[in-house]
Amino acid sequence: MIRRLLLAAGLMASPLLFAASSEWRVNPDGFNPRLTPRLAVTPSGKPYVAYGDPQGRLLVRQPDSSIQTLTAPNAKAAGFVLESFGQRLHAAWLEGRAGSAPVIRLRTLEPGSGWSEAVSLGSASRPLPRIRIAGDAAGQVAVVWLGDAPDEPQPSAETSASETSPNYHLYGRRSVDGGRTWGETSRLTAGYDIGFWPALTMASGRVHLFADARRGGETLIVHAEGDEASGWTQAEPVKAIGGVLLIEAVEAGGEPLVVWFGSHGSGNRLESAVRAQGEWKSYAFPGSEAYDIGSLSLAARGEHVYLAFSARGAQQTSQPRKNHVYFTRSSDGGLSWEPIRPFRHYPFAVTQDTFPQMALGLDGNPVLAWNDYRNLRGDLYYNRSVDAGATWLDQDIPVDDPGRFEDQLFPFVDNLRSSDSGFWLIGSRYRTDDLAGADLYLYSLSAEPPSPGKKEPGAAQGEARLEARVTDFWGALVKADYEKAYALFDPYFRRRMPVTQYVGQSGRVKQLDFNVLDTNIEGRVARVAVELTYEIPELRFPRGGTYSRPPTRTRLEETWIFIDGDWYKEYRNEIGDFSFTRY
Repeated sequence: MIRRLLLAAGLMASPLLFAASSEWRVNPDGFNPRLTPRLAVTPSGKPYVAYGDPQGRLLVRQPDSSIQTLTAPNAKAAGFVLESFGQRLHAAWLEGRAGSAPVIRLRTLEPGSGWSEAVSLGSASRPLPRIRIAGDAAGQVAVVWLGDAPDEPQPSAETSASETSPNYHLYGRRSVDGGRTWGETSRLTAGYDIGFWPALTMASGRVHLFADARRGGETLIVHAEGDEASGWTQAEPVKAIGGVLLIEAVEAGGEPLVVWFGSHGSGNRLESAVRAQGEWKSYAFPGSEAYDIGSLSLAARGEHVYLAFSARGAQQTSQPRKNHVYFTRSSDGGLSWEPIRPFRHYPFAVTQDTFPQMALGLDGNPVLAWNDYRNLRGDLYYNRSVDAGATWLDQDIPVDDPGRFEDQLFPFVDNLRSSDSGFWLIGSRYRTDDLAGADLYLYSLSAEPPSPGKKEPGAAQGEARLEARVTDFWGALVKADYEKAYALFDPYFRRRMPVTQYVGQSGRVKQLDFNVLDTNIEGRVARVAVELTYEIPELRFPRGGTYSRPPTRTRLEETWIFIDGDWYKEYRNEIGDFSFTRY
């Protein structure tokens, strides 16, 4: 009876229903996209999704069970992580409650039992919501976080805490029995002025930390690892650098490998370092100075290492800079890398692709998923390799219905995980084109992509249809038919501005005539040149004065997009220089 009530209320999903579909809505009620959700998958292929609700609580759900609330009553979570090490599942987060200091909490799900009681990993370090976790099936668990506890005792009454400078350092605790008992909290960047960005990985049975740390005006990549007990070694310098913006770590050939993107000279550069025969070997990626990288994904199996990132051009241009996904790999454990190359199988760079997420299949071959705007809405695509990343499928595979939904992956986290029969992926989906409310979805990806798979939208109609739509739009303005003109604007604009508001604001500028000069179509985006004559009848201002403009001939360029089966004019606010489209 209880199970029937839960199903009726939407708190449980039928495994049979889920198996018949490639997607499942995780949240029956509200979902807070500002709290980055996390995905973990057990060795048996069972997915668990951690997410925040509008009240700030941390919830965990899987397709065939009810929702579990991990936070304490009246408490809020931030910076949470969720990982599976063997059959154990661990969730860690920063918990805040009115009247109490923020504290790092951890709960564990053991096979055959429910979630453990929350363990406090400490608040004395004044933890912040930047948490990393690593471990293995043997019971090792390591949690690292950023804190800003002062070196000296707390300020006196004459000096408020807000007047002191932040004292950022990285702290960590380790367990060797699956989270039942824990070693002492260690300041992992002790001996340095500050430590800020952490990356964790397991390698050869030990946990390894990489981070950026400053000492004496110099910024360094540093490394520490778990010791023989439940503590840590002292952090050692790996390489002097300019600064770190992104950092990831992985095990490559039994050794710890770190990749980072950060400042170098007057620009930025992508670099890596791996331990080989007891020494650190660094590598600077040739040509990486040309990229402004916003998201990294790193994976490895044996000596094969795979790196994907999304980036826009580092140099400012007259045109909007678009993010695109790039890929490179190493076959010698990260000592050297192949040239960086664009990844997406699509010829037009006018739309962006971004937020790559990478995972390895049971055979060790990589699968890459990403956000793709080739159809103007935020679709999800993936591709796979069967030869260690040397080649990929000729066509990218859509995860959702292309061009229909506005889906989005989350940056700075890998939420693509392998299972016993394929892969799991989580992303959010906006309910409408106003991009206000969103829901969280879990997607099932086949290891053997279906044939023919989800149908791609038809190709954009050509110049004749485009010119007809442009003519309809400007013709409507000449006739002062503003409702007709409104209907030809893109759907994102129409979701934000009601037709009555648009019509009420129109008419101050009179369109007298026009001529379509030229069109240039790239995929589903077109640049259109129009020549027109306009005038501004006399306007009287409330505080006095008037303004008018006689008939004036001008030339302008505008953008039209092919969406929802036809061409629409992209709204652009000329004063604020913005539009509502996201491609």
